[in-house]
Amino acid sequence: MNQSCLNPPRTRPAAKARMRTSRGFTLIELLATMAVLVILCTLAGTQFSSTVGNNRAYTAQSELVASLALARSEAMKRGMPVGVSATLPTSNNEFGGGWIVWLDQNGNGSYDAGEQVLRSHEAMPASSVTLSGPSSPITYGAMGFLTVAGTVNVKVCPVSLARKGFGIAIQPNGLADVDPAVACP
Repeated sequence: MNQSCLNPPRTRPAAKARMRTSRGFTLIELLATMAVLVILCTLAGTQFSSTVGNNRAYTAQSELVASLALARSEAMKRGMPVGVSATLPTSNNEFGGGWIVWLDQNGNGSYDAGEQVLRSHEAMPASSVTLSGPSSPITYGAMGFLTVAGTVNVKVCPVSLARKGFGIAIQPNGLADVDPAVACP
């Protein structure tokens, strides 16, 4: 008898071995991968939330400083008082409800109906940033100086886990200085 007929070629066991190695992932491997993915997403989400809060605080302070600069320049240009006041002041978040820059046509230092609004700013999301400052208007005289004696301070803080915010100090000469590392509560 022919020896090759008794012993067929051994191609079948090799094919079965290949099939076993290409089955996919086991349940344990999949669960371990998912656990690592959940941990990484949690860490990234926390960091992302903090970054978004810091960016919103930076934007809020930039827009408030721009409104203050507009009020000062309009007061000097027009030769009459211009004020910046909170539209919906609440305790510890006076400018969080938005603010307006207005022309103080009667010179009384407060916004009255009929006075021209030069710029208005919408409310900031209270869940992301707080803007605490004076409850009375910030008014610039015709020469661009503050009408009140002394420095006026406004604090812009993110509500996120970050504990540093921005401090805006409006000097008696009308210029605003920004401190980017003010402690927030």
